[in-house]
Amino acid sequence: MAILKKILLVIAALLAAASLNTASAAPPREQRAIVQSGFGGPEVLTLQRVPVLQPRDGEVLIRVYAASVNPVDWKVRQGPGAGTSSGSDFRSIPGRDIAGIVEQLGAGVSTLKIGEPVFALIDHDNARPLNGGYAEYTVVPAASVAPKPHLATYEQAAGLGVTAATAVRVLEPLQIKAGQRVFIDGIAGGVGSAVAQIAKGRGAYVLGTATAKHDAYLNSIGVDEVIDYTAVKFEQTVRPPVDVVVETVGVDTATRALAILKKGGVLVSIAGAPSAAQCAAAGVSCPEGGHTGGDAINEGRLLGQVARLVDSRQLSVHIDASYSLEQAAEAQEANRQGNTEGKIIIDVAGAKAKTR
Repeated sequence: MAILKKILLVIAALLAAASLNTASAAPPREQRAIVQSGFGGPEVLTLQRVPVLQPRDGEVLIRVYAASVNPVDWKVRQGPGAGTSSGSDFRSIPGRDIAGIVEQLGAGVSTLKIGEPVFALIDHDNARPLNGGYAEYTVVPAASVAPKPHLATYEQAAGLGVTAATAVRVLEPLQIKAGQRVFIDGIAGGVGSAVAQIAKGRGAYVLGTATAKHDAYLNSIGVDEVIDYTAVKFEQTVRPPVDVVVETVGVDTATRALAILKKGGVLVSIAGAPSAAQCAAAGVSCPEGGHTGGDAINEGRLLGQVARLVDSRQLSVHIDASYSLEQAAEAQEANRQGNTEGKIIIDVAGAKAKTR
């Protein structure tokens, strides 16, 4: 009997493993989603029922457990007709980065398994109609998906997508070395805090701007020096020379940051940069910053790097606040107010979003 029991257990385990590659029960035809109708304030976001899309060749359908809120979400919402009826025929589901489980595989997808925990980036530039992160299901190119970090919850993984992938992309060509001084404007935000952790992992001296309320958090991730921008202008207190500036706030502060860079230093901005003439006059280089570029293969590679950093404990994400799907408009407004510590998350699947 003992031998038979062992055999049955082995068979059950093999069947369970095999089932990950087989079709699961069909998803529902409809789902709950936040739909943006037109441009304007939070009132253009409403909870609606919309169709669940089917994955095409090279795509996967993901059951969303958590989605991240990014500034681009409410900037798109405000749009060219902010506060007017302009763009009233515009309909979209916001949200670019999500975490969840693979629900269905499109033809030709062999790198992922049904039921696998993943995180992903959605390209809205080439998105299918009504397909976004603020929803129970979303369709994503398989190349823009990576296995979820083992040490991250689903809401943490959702918060890693855009910000951490951008941080890796920004730092990749800079080859930060031990002992270099890296200044990050807006260091407490999603991108800023990710850049800070990666730079610290490479042995850099990291400093940046934030309000005093973020001191404890920034100390916890190893930041060496914090300048309270509400009390003093950073260029008046930062001791030069700085080797690298990473700008996440805007053109004005990026231009001011030229004063603290050493000759031959580098300024990279995701929020607007000084002119080429200004950079040349300061004797520094200003390579283009920005998001991951919408290249699915590149995005998947960057997410893979992010996952490795998380699982090696070199990178984590702080959740500033979590909102339900019904509270998506409130979540966007919280993000729009600024001064976020880490990320604001929409927990689409409730308690499941907080599990690993």
